[in-house]
Amino acid sequence: MNNLTTLKPFTHTFLSQFIFKQELLPFTDEELSRIDVQLSEYEQVFLNPDIEKNLISKNELLASFAISKAENSSLTLQEAQDVYSVIVADKGYTFITAKLKTKQKLTRKDYEKLEFFNIARTFRSLNKSPIKINDLTPILLRELHKNLTAGLDIFAKFLPDFTVYKAGNFRDNDTVKVGTYTPAPYKDIEKGIIELVSWIKQNQTMTGVALFHTALYALHPFHNGNKRVCRILEHLFFRNLGLNQKNLYSTSYYYHKQKVRYYKYLLYSLERRNLNHFVAFVQEALVLSMVSVIKTSLEAKRHEFLLKQDIDSQIKSILRPLVKRSQIQFKNLFKYSRGKTARQTFVNYLQKAVEEDIVIRREKGRATYYRFNIKGPFPEEETLKKWFAFISQRLSFIPDDLKLV
Repeated sequence: MNNLTTLKPFTHTFLSQFIFKQELLPFTDEELSRIDVQLSEYEQVFLNPDIEKNLISKNELLASFAISKAENSSLTLQEAQDVYSVIVADKGYTFITAKLKTKQKLTRKDYEKLEFFNIARTFRSLNKSPIKINDLTPILLRELHKNLTAGLDIFAKFLPDFTVYKAGNFRDNDTVKVGTYTPAPYKDIEKGIIELVSWIKQNQTMTGVALFHTALYALHPFHNGNKRVCRILEHLFFRNLGLNQKNLYSTSYYYHKQKVRYYKYLLYSLERRNLNHFVAFVQEALVLSMVSVIKTSLEAKRHEFLLKQDIDSQIKSILRPLVKRSQIQFKNLFKYSRGKTARQTFVNYLQKAVEEDIVIRREKGRATYYRFNIKGPFPEEETLKKWFAFISQRLSFIPDDLKLV
């Protein structure tokens, strides 16, 4: 029986407090699937193989990095890349053991590197041999947590206010709170997980996966590390349903870039016992992550156009923001220079670019706009125009860096 149209998807456990109304979501599953099919068709016909390869290789790293940043890690992307190179080389992370053998004190940075190592190694392994929805069991859920948090509890001896993980074990107390929200009593976790696992197997849809993510976090089955379990399963389950088959994007990276809104809507759902708030945000993340693939391809082509121009490197530098946007007003383009170039020099550089037919200047009222002088629209622009005409009717928020103009 499909419970997605009922007001209360869960009926027997702690989760029965939560309401859900599918009709209030911004997208239907059919609409989400249609956009993904269009992305696949675009990828097959137009996506440059080098860009595709770069997206795939970056996605695993960036998704893992984004998940680690959800735990307020101070790890930089370069530090994450250094750790990731160990994983790609199929080596163990022995640095922590080496420090302990020489009786050195472990630091928060050591913790963050091991945390990222666990996430990236688990993610990489599961992308090769994924957990499928029909395979999920409470035992498999605990095993996933164990792999993600292995060895981290050693840091309880070195870091103040450290929240233990108890790798692979469900929560055994009721001291955990998320803001003002109190998760399921620990004695009810096992029953709640059994119901939730059974439910997702009967509701294998995109909306069902988003609901599963929200409800699993609402149970908060583990002492620590719940977000990373939820995000990895969401990624795997979406792919299990046929989405993102080339692994070109990740909702987790969107969550990272929209961290404030991520927590806002997650807490709304938890505190109001209303699953719609966060499920709608998951849909937003899914659709705009698809948009980001097309946008990245378009930006790569604009970047290639700029690199080919035989002009001074300083002129190329001031034109670089046009890679991200189809056109930019003069005052905003000048802001991107951040005071590194005097205004008159900046004007002279722009004029030179216009004279060389690299950019086109357009005046509208008192405003002046600039754009690259690229002959004919790229197929990405046509796809994005069509998508935005539809998406903007459903979403009240689109990040500035994803907008077409």
